[in-house]
Amino acid sequence: MTVYAMAAGVWVSGAVWLIFHYFVETTDGFGFSAPHPLEKWWLILHSLFAVGAIWVFGVLWPNHIKKGWTLAARRATGGSMFIMIVWLMGSGVALYYIGSDSWRSWTSLSHWIIGLSALGVFIVHLLTRKRRTQAIKMFGSSR
Repeated sequence: MTVYAMAAGVWVSGAVWLIFHYFVETTDGFGFSAPHPLEKWWLILHSLFAVGAIWVFGVLWPNHIKKGWTLAARRATGGSMFIMIVWLMGSGVALYYIGSDSWRSWTSLSHWIIGLSALGVFIVHLLTRKRRTQAIKMFGSSR
């Protein structure tokens, strides 16, 4: 359950931050456009969920990720998720430290594109598990 809570929390908070950052605009006292005041809080919530998600990733490492890789279970989706999570962790840290506007722009773009698409890979990973489990129950394991 914690895996799903952290995954949902990090994804939803990031998606809502994107909506506030790109589509919700306010004006300051001089009539200029300004970031919405909640944008900052969505980013803070996103970073808090990200810390939890990294912890969950570490907890999953020995009994889920390594074991699944050894058994060759769902390698395509699992490997894709692994690469995406590592990229998201690295680019998330980079966004905090990058000073160059052009590098930050490209890093941000790749971070949120991969972050949004991770939901699809996660769902396929879950559905693949259910199909395989149903097949094993019906026909038995071939290994």
